[in-house]
Amino acid sequence: MLKKLDNLYKDIALCTKCPLAADRTNPVRDNGDPEKAAAVLVGEAPGANEVKYGIPFAGEAGKKLSGYLALAGLAREDVYITNVVRCRPTSNGGRRNRTPSREIPSCGDWLNSELAIIRPKTVVTLGNISLKWICGKQYNIGNCHGKLLKAGDMAIIPMYHPAAAIYRRELDELIRAEFQKLGYYLKGNGLC
Repeated sequence: MLKKLDNLYKDIALCTKCPLAADRTNPVRDNGDPEKAAAVLVGEAPGANEVKYGIPFAGEAGKKLSGYLALAGLAREDVYITNVVRCRPTSNGGRRNRTPSREIPSCGDWLNSELAIIRPKTVVTLGNISLKWICGKQYNIGNCHGKLLKAGDMAIIPMYHPAAAIYRRELDELIRAEFQKLGYYLKGNGLC
């Protein structure tokens, strides 16, 4: 499995399917051991810190995520983390992050390949972008967060993106409670 993932990421590093390839300096790859992971967490797209360090959730949202995982009885080492979009989408001359949109179909295919290699039992979607890509455009994080969904053989647990609590502080308690429930779910199903 690890060799297949390494080969996939070599292909991703050479990808030219969307305009982000022109400015790409460091495509952000996965983080964690898929063979030991209790769940796969799928974020949206990398920001400046993620590009700098080459791993998902390396900035402020990553600090939030680590705290939320601790509430579930997990550490980053206990999960596999990836993104729908692999290169940083920017605006304002590369100074600001922007929500990916036109890149999603190109990058989403890479995520599909990644999930086909890993074949996880549980996927936690972090935010609307990963939820909509995996489950369909009719889904919305505001209506689905914390609920158990299915996509093929995978259990899908949609959660707000950790950055949501940075911009909308009133979501912090809700996200904390949902990560605690995630821990109970994973333990109850023998996944951690």
